[in-house]
Amino acid sequence: MKIKIQGWEILFETLKFIFTSSFYPPYLVGGDALCAKYLAEELASRGHEVHVLYSLDAYRVKRKGTPVPSDSHDVITHPIETHFSRSAYEAYVFGNSKPVIKKFQDLVRDVGPDIVHHHNISLLGYKLFEKIGGYHNFYTAHDYWLVCPQSNLLKNGKEICTKPSCTKCGLYFRKPPQLWRRQTAFEDAIKELDIVIASSNYERDAIAQRLSVKQVVIPNFVPDPPLQIESSGFSNFFLYVGMLERHKGAPQLIEAFKEVMKRKDTKLIMVGSGSLNSAIRRQIQDSGLQDRILLFNWMELDSIYRLFKDSTALIMPSIWPENCPISPMQAFSVGTPVISSNKGGLPEIVEKLNPHFVYESNTELVEILDNFEPCPPDAVKQVYEKYYSPRVFMSKYFDLVNSFTSN
Repeated sequence: MKIKIQGWEILFETLKFIFTSSFYPPYLVGGDALCAKYLAEELASRGHEVHVLYSLDAYRVKRKGTPVPSDSHDVITHPIETHFSRSAYEAYVFGNSKPVIKKFQDLVRDVGPDIVHHHNISLLGYKLFEKIGGYHNFYTAHDYWLVCPQSNLLKNGKEICTKPSCTKCGLYFRKPPQLWRRQTAFEDAIKELDIVIASSNYERDAIAQRLSVKQVVIPNFVPDPPLQIESSGFSNFFLYVGMLERHKGAPQLIEAFKEVMKRKDTKLIMVGSGSLNSAIRRQIQDSGLQDRILLFNWMELDSIYRLFKDSTALIMPSIWPENCPISPMQAFSVGTPVISSNKGGLPEIVEKLNPHFVYESNTELVEILDNFEPCPPDAVKQVYEKYYSPRVFMSKYFDLVNSFTSN
């Protein structure tokens, strides 16, 4: 491709990418699909050809209903759909699905990619790692799926796993064992990856303890926020945005706020849904704080940005080792500080603004909230621009791509 700028001709090579991802917006259940979408659209906006292979079957296994289709922004999508969502069940139980492999093989043959970049393939199958062409083979570890059948490195849903007992843990979650994880074919497929991209140092180290793979750390990014963000209509509140699940720490957060609100005139707004929805509502009602702890279902992103901008701080109370979630970066992008537990990669994000905003126990969280002082928004935005903007990520990503394609 040739581009002329002020009379000078600049030449650069455009590349062909294939992304694989169990989920892709609007068919998503978590932040991994959004990260894949953000990167795919950034590449497409720069003139690269981007194809995304994803699974409608995976979405239908996890969610009910059909979301409203969204603009693909020049990204070409290739959904996988089989009777009774068979491909997703096959991929989980056997690590492989013939319909998935057939679609992938056809796509590689038709596109002739320079880069195949795998994302969350938990319901597509590890066989996708096996090279079937001369492309470079990337994988972004959005979670711990490479080394943990539950993907969250949380043993029995209670504590961070240090001594694996995967079969017992799977039975705790009432999931069938993934016997293919013990086969050499899985290990051989992983060896065909040219690089594993970890989004945090914590994740890189957790994978390295159990697997010998070549890794690089590139933290996730989020697009720049809207230029104009209207008022949310709320003031003097802390914010929680996330799934209402035990591993996210929502119940513990409410218990901390019950103490804070005895001494401080503030509110807590919670946005999310999940299996604990009814239990969380009861917990709020039983505390008698319905007028000070407000619970909302998922909102459109514009509405969430309004809450981000107006909140005193976003709180991430996770008990599982989060990797590099997008909500703290979104909060930073509008000048809102973040308070987090000391789990996983969260401290790596929060400490870039203030290490005193990381806590170990609910007692420490209460103390932080009791004494919290606002941060200058411009200083918070600088953290976003320096570490989590599209510009920073794409520079690092193309350094990686060039290290392979320029040889």
